[in-house]
Amino acid sequence: MNLTALATMAVDAPLRTLTEAFTEQSGHRMHVQVDTSPNIARRLAAGETADILIAQATAIGELIADGRAFGDSRTPIGKIGVGVAVSRGGTRPDISTAEALQTALLQADAVVYSGGASGVYVEQMLRDVGVADRIAAAIVHLPSGAAVMERLGASLSHEIGFTMISEVMLGELHGGSLVGPLPATLQRYTVYDAVVMSGSQAPETARAFVGVIGSPAAREIFAASGW
Repeated sequence: MNLTALATMAVDAPLRTLTEAFTEQSGHRMHVQVDTSPNIARRLAAGETADILIAQATAIGELIADGRAFGDSRTPIGKIGVGVAVSRGGTRPDISTAEALQTALLQADAVVYSGGASGVYVEQMLRDVGVADRIAAAIVHLPSGAAVMERLGASLSHEIGFTMISEVMLGELHGGSLVGPLPATLQRYTVYDAVVMSGSQAPETARAFVGVIGSPAAREIFAASGW
């Protein structure tokens, strides 16, 4: 049996591990599509469905209220913060405080962030530390966290990038590297849940996989990926 899942890019790495294990143990194949949170919202609004959805908790709550997902299958995944990364040719800046991050941003050749859920936070953060207007010419807005890390991996200048920590860690294979999370005073976390959608053609099998996602073993896998 084949199952379909629509999931935020922030769960990409741990979800790969979990789907491979589930297929090996159950024989059921998983077809997973990962996308940014804004794109997932647009796809759901257009009527798209899947057996399983992994998305922001607020979006899942709305789907349950609309009868498009089974409320009793809702399973917390965890929360993820925004990470700071540097390019292949960049030095590792001090980001321990808001003031230190402000200095690092003003010294960067480019400031790169994604169009995913983290991008909304980053735009506000740039305003909060008082640099949004001052670095406007250096800002590069890319469609996803993966695109951010690909750019950083190819750049030999001093660039700073922002996306979800799990996406930074996964994207380090391109050559960019994680400096650390945003300073605590600036950090914002996004909470994600998994749910079985009411249009699923195999709801019981989908529930079994959601159970795997919420297991203690899965939580360790998520934690190792920056969650």
